[in-house]
Amino acid sequence: MFLTLLNTCAVVVSAWIAPTADIRALIEKALSEPTPPITLDNVKLGEAIDIIAKQSGVKIVMTPDVMRLVPEGPETLIRKVDIANTPLRDGLRRLFAPLGMTFRLADDHVDIVPKDALLCLGRAPTWTELDTLAKIAATQPGRNATDLTSFQSRVQFQVPVPDAWNALSQAIRNVGAGPGDEVLTVACSHLGWTWCPADDHIVISTFDQQIRRRLKQPVSLRMNNRTLFEVMQAVGGMVDIDVRVDPGALTSLPAQVQKNFSLNVHQQSVEQVLDTISAYTGLGYMLNPDGIVFYKADENGSAPTAPANTGLQPQPPPTSSDPYVVKITIPLSDGRTFEWLIRKSELPDDLRQMRDRDIQAFIEEFRQKRTADVKP
Repeated sequence: MFLTLLNTCAVVVSAWIAPTADIRALIEKALSEPTPPITLDNVKLGEAIDIIAKQSGVKIVMTPDVMRLVPEGPETLIRKVDIANTPLRDGLRRLFAPLGMTFRLADDHVDIVPKDALLCLGRAPTWTELDTLAKIAATQPGRNATDLTSFQSRVQFQVPVPDAWNALSQAIRNVGAGPGDEVLTVACSHLGWTWCPADDHIVISTFDQQIRRRLKQPVSLRMNNRTLFEVMQAVGGMVDIDVRVDPGALTSLPAQVQKNFSLNVHQQSVEQVLDTISAYTGLGYMLNPDGIVFYKADENGSAPTAPANTGLQPQPPPTSSDPYVVKITIPLSDGRTFEWLIRKSELPDDLRQMRDRDIQAFIEEFRQKRTADVKP
């Protein structure tokens, strides 16, 4: 035990006085050296990370954003993991691989990061999905015909290609050796597709479809008196979607909206939250393979093809007497889409009347059901 503590101190002290390049070298060395006997038995994930860091002398970082991509977050219970007389990098794999995580070396620490297949979910996976990911990672489909054939029964395609399996299997063979999950990620990327686990199978889709799935995820967020861009970024970050803003879009808004924006939502879909931001700022947003882009609409309500200063003022926020009631999604020729909202006042008279009738009918039906439910 004394030698273990002495080695730990040596790593920490050296890291404190050494330049960045030397710190990285020390961590690389520690990752390749056998660890002292460490047994993790019914400990929480956060505690497990602290134990390994203290015993190895290597700082291990798992940020809250990454921690939430584990089924029970920091409360996730590590049942039984033995790490002894094995290189630290192998011990980290033994602990984090079943959680769908991997690691990378930073300047002065080791970062725990999710595998690409989990990022596509935009949420914490289920244990069944983690088991599916582990089984795929244990195969070699790029060089083993049996492993490749076993993939076929697990795949559900959501891509507009007549013979998608033939295209995918050829792309996998072209990638060659490597763990099944990594090979599948590279192969799909070459085809312009993406994949993620879904219960006991995997779904292969386009990037646009993947983003749309993430937009359905419910989120809760409370941010007060923050910049509008911070709020936009926070909403996208909760489901790992990059949010950008076209040049000039934010500056077209009043300074109060740009610099002092508040958002308080509970278990609303990301799509609903984006619609709320769009409604109260007058900005439209567009989906593309890179994420979400907020833009200032032109005179026709469309996304501009190039940055332009049209002098248009943003639409005023909706009022209770003139709310937004319809969202229209329009596909573009390059596979992207954009959305814009219609106010109640912009509907023709017959549609306004139809909407009012439908709302009233729903209210009456709800009242009747509620009355029936509360009767003794």
